[in-house]
Order: sequence, then structure tokens, then C-alpha cells
Amino acid sequence: MRWSLAAQFLVWQLAALLLVLLVVAVITVQQSTQDFRASREQRLLAVAESLAATPVVRSELVEGGNRRALDGQIGRAASLSGARTVQLLDADGTVAASTDATDLGKRPALGLAASDGRSWSGDLEIDGARAVGGQAPVLADDGRVLGAALVVEEYPPLTQRLSQAAPDLLLFLGAAAALGVAGAWGLSRLIRRQTRGLEPADIARLADHQEALLTGIHEGVVGVNGAGVITLVNTSAQELLGLSERDVGRPVGEVPVHGGVAEFLASAEDSDPTLIVVGDRTLVLTRRRTYFDGRQVGTVTTMVDRSDLLALQSQVSAQASITDALRAQTHEFDNRLHTISGLVQLQEYDEVVALIADVNRRRGEISDAVTRYVEDPRVAALLIAKVTAASEVGIELSIEPESHLPRLDPAVAADVITVVGNLIDNALDATRANGGRESSVRLLMTDDGPLVRVADTGAGIAPEDVDRVFERGWSTKPSGAAGRGIGLALVQAVCSRGGGRVTVVQGDFGAVFTASLGGTGSEEDP
Repeated sequence: MRWSLAAQFLVWQLAALLLVLLVVAVITVQQSTQDFRASREQRLLAVAESLAATPVVRSELVEGGNRRALDGQIGRAASLSGARTVQLLDADGTVAASTDATDLGKRPALGLAASDGRSWSGDLEIDGARAVGGQAPVLADDGRVLGAALVVEEYPPLTQRLSQAAPDLLLFLGAAAALGVAGAWGLSRLIRRQTRGLEPADIARLADHQEALLTGIHEGVVGVNGAGVITLVNTSAQELLGLSERDVGRPVGEVPVHGGVAEFLASAEDSDPTLIVVGDRTLVLTRRRTYFDGRQVGTVTTMVDRSDLLALQSQVSAQASITDALRAQTHEFDNRLHTISGLVQLQEYDEVVALIADVNRRRGEISDAVTRYVEDPRVAALLIAKVTAASEVGIELSIEPESHLPRLDPAVAADVITVVGNLIDNALDATRANGGRESSVRLLMTDDGPLVRVADTGAGIAPEDVDRVFERGWSTKPSGAAGRGIGLALVQAVCSRGGGRVTVVQGDFGAVFTASLGGTGSEEDP
């Protein structure tokens, strides 16, 4: 039969009480023994001194004296003291008179020799039994020691001493049992409330399941209670945030994590999936409130690393931009072909030649404007698509004349495409939203790797937002299904991964973003 938590507490507490009562009983018996000795020693000594000072004893306790006259004095002393044994001893320690006639002529154990001439009281052993006694000298008129008077009383048996202490012990037992039952009941109620009504076996099984669950899932999990203290950090969260088991039990504000993550964890409200860049990781965090008995007890935050996925999304977006530009060009070419077909039918051959020359010139200008500064074909293709897309919405996207970007390693080119594509998209959006007409991009190869600078003629970045523009995927655009500020987050993640950085300042006409990709180089580098 499996006992409940309350029953186990009650049994253990009663066992502890019985142990305490046993100790109390031993102490009580010991105290009773000490009290008996203390009270009887003085009385027995007083009776022995009174007996020794009796004139009859002093006159007859001599050689040839009337020993029968001593019996009356001994009986009187025994009745007054309640002692078991009263004896008168000669100077050599031999019993001359005693309440027990069989003791005559014997030499009992004494605290002092009968001829010592001093009084004494203390413990004696009489016939193997422990006793307390008082001894006083019998002195003649001239001061000679005639003998000694000995009054002895045995200690009461242990059972008698226990029975004497029984009322107190029963009182202690009853009071302690009542307190123990009340305490065990109250303690069990408190523990059941703290453990959500679970028994120890249930708690152990739940802990095993939780450990297996939290260790097995890929997502990071962080639990925070209502006081802002971290109560749970699984293995994945430790790896993503750089935490350890020692951080469990610490307030969120004292844990060494990214400021945006700390602020997110400290909040007590539910959240939508939120993107936060931590070093070279792009994390998506979601926070949910937890409840017990209808009251909120804390929050649970799940997080997953989406760096690779978002980087792939950015590359797909860049390719999509090129595809959209090609689709737009195809549509435009169709229109041009229809126009040429009509002009041919109208036999306006000079106009046909002029139209074809104009189309070739415009396409050549865009291509030359890009390839003059950018030798890498992948980055150049992206820029041609972006310039074409910008012109379709009435924005002139120019390549600054200081630009020069050589052919890049494919992996480096992919990172540059991610950075350039996202920064240009943000610049075009900001320029169009503000009614601007121009944006520019500068690309350089420095000793520290590729450098990208994009300027727009948008509304710019408010001074209070400059320091947090890359926090938590910040964006001036409204939230969408894909989240907000993913482009800037990706730019920061790519730059951080290479040891570079991205910054933003307020330019003359709008925002200016500068991204250094760090330790990467061209295919021509040694």
C-alpha cells in the first residue's frame, strides 16, 4: 500500500516525537535520581548526627556497654528518617547495633572509616544495591572516637521512578502528539499546495519526464516566474544564449544575455514571434504566460535559431528580385515588340529603327553603370535588377563613382548579395514612403573585406532610434506575416559572422547604412 504524503509526514513526525519522549524519560529519571539524592543525603546525615549525639549512644557504645539499650535509639532513628538501615559501628567499623540483627559483627562499606571522626554523606553500595547514606562520628566527652552512626536508604527502583514521572510524560506525550498531528496536517497541506497536489512519486516521475522532454526538443526553453527569476533553462537555450545551470534561480536582470533578450524574458505578457539578433545568430522568440488555479505564475519563452533559414530566405528574395526584374523586362519587351509590329504595319521604318536604338541604349546604360564598378557577375546581376525595379517606381538608384568591387568567392558573393539586397530594399521603401526620388549604393573592397554603403532620401532615423535600430529586428515598417525588420537583422547577422559590423547615421537627406562584412576577400586574394 502506497501511503500519501500527509500520512508519511505524520508517521515520521510521530516517530520523532517518540524518540524525543524517550530522551525526555531518560532525562526525567536522571533528574529524579539527582533530586532524591540531594533531598535524602541531608536528611540522612542529619538523622545520623542526631543519633550519634544521643547521650545513650555515647555512653553505651563502648566496650562492655549495654548494647541492647542502643536498639531503642536505632529504631527511633529509623522511624524518624524512614531509612531502610540504621547502624551503630565500633571504632574498628564493626556493626554493634543495627535494624537488621543479621548485620551484627559485619563490616559494611563506609564513605569514611568509622575512626575518622568526620561526618560524610553520599552513595553507597549495600548488598549489591545502590543506596544513599549519611555517616556521623560518635565522640566521647574527652573527644575520643567511639564509633560512627550510619543511616542508609536505597534508591527507589527504576519502575517506581518511571511511574512517578508517568503523569508528566503522559502530559508531554499528549501535547506533543496533538502538536505533531496538527503540524503534520498543516505541513502536508502546505506541501501539497506547493507541489500542486502531487505525491513524491508523481513529482519524481514528472521531473524525469520534464528532463527527457526539455533535453530532447530542439527549441530553447526558458521559464521565468512572477518575480522575474529564471526557473528553467534547457540545453538548447543554454547553447543559444550562452547560459548555464548556475543561472537558474537568478533574476533575469542579473543574467549575462543580450539586452533585447533580457527585456523580452522580463516581460509578463504574451508575444508574437519576435526576431532578435544575438551575435551571429538570428533567433525567433515566442513568449506565453503560464497559469495555475486561475492566477499567472510566470512565463515560458521558446526560441529557435533561424539564421540559416533567414539567410536562405534572403538569397531567395534576391533571386526573386532578379526574376521579377526579368519578368518586368519581358513584359516591357512584349510591349516594345507590339509597338514595333504596329510601326512595321504602318511602314514607319525610321521610327522602328529609332525605337530599337533607344531600347538598346537604355539597357546598355544600366548595364554599363553597374559593370563599370562591379566585376562580380552575381552582385552585378542583383544591382541591375534593383536599378531596373527602382526605375519602374520612379526612383533613381545610382552606383557611386567611388565604388569598385572585384570578382568574389561564391560564399562571399552570397553574403554581399544578402547585405546589398536588404539594404537597397529598405532604402527604396523609405525613399518611396517619403516621396523621395534618389538612392545610392557604394561598394568597395577594403583590407577588412567588402564594404557596402547605401543612402536614401527617406525620412531618416529618429535620434532616439539610432542606438536600437538593429535590436529585436527593429523596423519603421508595420508588422507583416513574415515578421518585421528581418532584413536589418540578417544584415547584422551576416556582418557579425564575418567579424564586421553595420552602422546607421542620419545623412543630409535620409539614412545612411554602412556594412562591413569583415574578414572576407576576392578570388584574387592570395
